[in-house]
Amino acid sequence: MIIEILNNNYDEYVKDNKNLIILDFGAQNCSPCKILDTILEELNIENENLIIGKISIEKSPDLAIKFGIMSVPSLIFMKDNKIIEKINGLKDKEHLQKIIDNN
Repeated sequence: MIIEILNNNYDEYVKDNKNLIILDFGAQNCSPCKILDTILEELNIENENLIIGKISIEKSPDLAIKFGIMSVPSLIFMKDNKIIEKINGLKDKEHLQKIIDNN
């Protein structure tokens, strides 16, 4: 499932969720973010229980600050409300799938 996460719905989707969640921090004018969108859509289809939360740093700057996001794209992998891994920059699908498989 891919959902838009904003300041006002973060807790609803992330806080008590037991599934693996990828928080995808991006910006509208970011070319690597658009490439990553395609990769995440494929991963979403191929991984049944995966939740991907898209967070615009323009719409939800408080979340970007909370997670210390300094550049986009940035991904944060979370499970049981704990950060498992944080990735800055564009990574290929295989790299991301390995993280998913390990969690």
